[in-house]
Amino acid sequence: SWIAALENQKAVYLITDNHTGKLYVGSATSDNGMLLARWSSYAENGHGGNVELKDLVSEKGFDYIKNNFQYSILENYNARVDDHVILERESWWKETLQSRVFGYNSN
Repeated sequence: SWIAALENQKAVYLITDNHTGKLYVGSATSDNGMLLARWSSYAENGHGGNVELKDLVSEKGFDYIKNNFQYSILENYNARVDDHVILERESWWKETLQSRVFGYNSN
């Protein structure tokens, strides 16, 4: 099932704010519970623990996130891939998409 697949996938993902065009690049690794757990945290609170997104939820409300955010997978990996590889790829995407400068990534 799709749930089992997401429970066992590591990934680099993109969140797009369709209202402003701002981007957020994140990763799902074994440290944060793989892709299903990571995306479930966004579904639960809108920010998944990200500081910039927490501020946005506080300022504009969770409904803003629900109405304007789109979630995409940039790269997916099986559970055996080392987390370090995922984190390197996440950093590469942040640089490439300039989400630290013009988006919601502060790290």
